[in-house]
Amino acid sequence: MKGVFLCGCTTNAAGSKANGAVFRPGPALKTGGDTTGRNHKIGLEWWPRDIGLFRDPKLRSVRQEFGVLGPYIYECLLDIAYGDKGYYISYSGRGREDVLWQLSEYVAGRYAVPAETIANVIDRLVECELFSGDLYKRGFITSKRMQMCYFIATLGRSGVQVNFDLWLPSEEEMREKNPSGKSFLLQSFISWQEKHISRQETDISQPESTQSRGQYSRAENRTVEDSTVQQRTAEQRSAASALVTELEELMDCKFDRNFCLELTRLSKAGMQREVFLDAVHKTGERRPRNPAAYFRTILQGYERDGVLTAADLAATAAKPEPAPVDPSAERPLADWEQAWLAQKAEIRKRRQEAIERGEEVD
Repeated sequence: MKGVFLCGCTTNAAGSKANGAVFRPGPALKTGGDTTGRNHKIGLEWWPRDIGLFRDPKLRSVRQEFGVLGPYIYECLLDIAYGDKGYYISYSGRGREDVLWQLSEYVAGRYAVPAETIANVIDRLVECELFSGDLYKRGFITSKRMQMCYFIATLGRSGVQVNFDLWLPSEEEMREKNPSGKSFLLQSFISWQEKHISRQETDISQPESTQSRGQYSRAENRTVEDSTVQQRTAEQRSAASALVTELEELMDCKFDRNFCLELTRLSKAGMQREVFLDAVHKTGERRPRNPAAYFRTILQGYERDGVLTAADLAATAAKPEPAPVDPSAERPLADWEQAWLAQKAEIRKRRQEAIERGEEVD
């Protein structure tokens, strides 16, 4: 039998642990009766964790490259998803920055983990198919496993709102977990599916004979317009592909597929070749250990600051450097700062005395 470990079981009023490990705070669990039907929040109070998750073959390559950081960030992403939207994470624009900031807080400790390393771990998790690659390209972090977990955890809820354009489980897979078919989410999915099919059938069944000459003319015009758009799109893709190849040659490295898609998106958004080359030049000056990650960070900063053209670069370079701070003009230390420094000095003094007495010091 496949074991399941419940993460995020809440504590009771006295503060003692319920079954499982405390992962997310919440109200005390009640026994008897169905209390979940009155819960209209989006996120979850707890989520199930499969025993042996760290032995999942899909996590093997991530662990080989990033060590325990890989599976830990995977679990942190699950925690963020279940606690917020419930079944996905927005990972584009400001949403991406927020997720990286939250993960930086999760992994904060003695040694800081750079944001670009965290982003690389997420990319690797997607490549290992732990998250949906298609939805990741659209700016969402989710998976069928995550969504099935959300479905099971909300079986007793009513009014569950789900964007089925992002939904991965099929009706058959959900019925396996809910044979009665009474789940509100399952019923909503069936209704959405029927409306979706009905719209498709309506579009197909429209008789061609009812079209007027004007409609045929408009259809021909649309065909010409579509052909022009397709030609323009093909030209843009060709230019973006040539740009990616040029950047890879200049930096003497290969970009992963997700980064190539991001470069194409930036190019379509209006970022000029001069801006990309400037980022390459800055990366070469710093000589980072991971040039592609450093290059990517620079481009993200440019996009955030609205630097897309050569004129934007010139305007940024023309900004005056901040005036140096005169040390003599610095403000005096506050009382708490002086007390803190005195405390540190006393600790160092006691440590030195212990060393001189031959005592072991941590």
